[in-house]
Amino acid sequence: MSSAPKQDSTQPHTLSSVHGPAAVGTDSAMPHFVLVPMLAAGHAGPMLDMARALAGRGALVTFVTTPLNLPRLGCGPGDDALRIRFLPLRFPCAEAGLPEGCESPDALPSLAFLKNFHDACAMLRPPLVAHLRESGSTPPASGIVSDTCHPWTGAVARELGVPRLALETFCAFSSFCMRQMSVHSVFEGISDDKRPVSVPGFPIHVEMSRARSPGNFSGFGKVFADEVMAENARADGLVVNSFAELEPLFVDAYEAALGKKVWTVGPLFLQHNMPSTATSDSEDTAAVRCSTWLESKKSRSVVLVSFGSLVRSSQSQLVEIAHGLEASDRPFIWAVKPASLGEFERWLSDDGFERRVGDRGLVVTGWAPQKAILSHPATGAFVTHCGWNSVLECVAAGLPMATWPHFAEQFMNEKLVVDVLRVGVTVGVTDAAQWGVETEGVVATREDVERAVAAVMDGGVEGAARRARAAELGTKARDAVARGGSSDRNVALLMETVEQLKSTV
Repeated sequence: MSSAPKQDSTQPHTLSSVHGPAAVGTDSAMPHFVLVPMLAAGHAGPMLDMARALAGRGALVTFVTTPLNLPRLGCGPGDDALRIRFLPLRFPCAEAGLPEGCESPDALPSLAFLKNFHDACAMLRPPLVAHLRESGSTPPASGIVSDTCHPWTGAVARELGVPRLALETFCAFSSFCMRQMSVHSVFEGISDDKRPVSVPGFPIHVEMSRARSPGNFSGFGKVFADEVMAENARADGLVVNSFAELEPLFVDAYEAALGKKVWTVGPLFLQHNMPSTATSDSEDTAAVRCSTWLESKKSRSVVLVSFGSLVRSSQSQLVEIAHGLEASDRPFIWAVKPASLGEFERWLSDDGFERRVGDRGLVVTGWAPQKAILSHPATGAFVTHCGWNSVLECVAAGLPMATWPHFAEQFMNEKLVVDVLRVGVTVGVTDAAQWGVETEGVVATREDVERAVAAVMDGGVEGAARRARAAELGTKARDAVARGGSSDRNVALLMETVEQLKSTV
């Protein structure tokens, strides 16, 4: 979907009102979940999958968004039959000191505006409460499921007298690790940002340095992280986009530390079996291009290289990646979002990289259908930034990973993938980049890239064992969301629990 009709932002829309004829009905006895995602693609996507999982089990879902974020939500086969209604609330950019149109973190001019963005999100509380109280045609809300990055929604739930579940878009391993680091103030008195510090009270021995940790241990980051943790402690449970069989030790430990239920409901994108969805003609063209290219390759021969939607590597780093992929002598799809597209395209032409590589490589500048590429029989491995959505998509596809974390909790995800699950090899990056800022210089050489690709695509006996473990996890991921699987049962139990809590809150 490339655009949406102009509509009154105080009125809800069914998903199908943007995409086709509506098939949404309501009755007063129907459970009604209000979902409030973080207004970023990596967070809103899993929340939309959660909406599908709930609506697919008979619930009505009100999905809170904003006018500019509404068109970015894709739809898929079967969506028209689901009871999902979008509520695009006006985003108060001016009131929060934001430039107009900054309705998602990727639209911010710089990190300096991040506090303003979170302030603007919190300003959505009064209009959301007003809508939920005044909507005469909608059954009363049964409960709220909101991103942990929206601590203000705890007050909304208390105002309405309904339970709130906090959705964490990280895995239990990383979420619990960050909690322990914060609770125990592990970096207090540590002046060396690169000094590894043990994480207290964690089920296994893990060390983290400040340089490889999320930016929530100082300044506004710490204030906001403390607010998130306080509201998580008051929530009626946490929802995690993971599955019980993937990280049972860490789910149990996290649950014990919190003293409340941690619902594993993932992989959420498999809950309703939604394919990667192009939302514009250019994305549709990219999907066809990737699919056609993959069909010409041998089984498990292709490596996918992609660092998500927010990473912007320097030109010199992109050159190193290109030469590393060229030297690997393996087929590859490289989904790249250069800081300067023009400069990168000029280099591709002047250097002769694409001519030398020929049909062995496919470079995609912009959107690529990542889930579809990973699930294609020709794909054999993934060089990833270790964002949790990407890790989970690769796990579900049953493929090994070469890990290249950049920021946020990605270095923690790398530890889970490489050290615990043993389905990954490291590229060798040691320090975090800054979110939203172009990475300076070269942090991984062409030799690093070539070595990592060789290890994850071949690797001898060790590589074969790694691929076998990855394939087994892929089977477990699909079993978890199948009828009667652990995540399938958890979604059903979660719905029952919210209905029971509603009468006691």
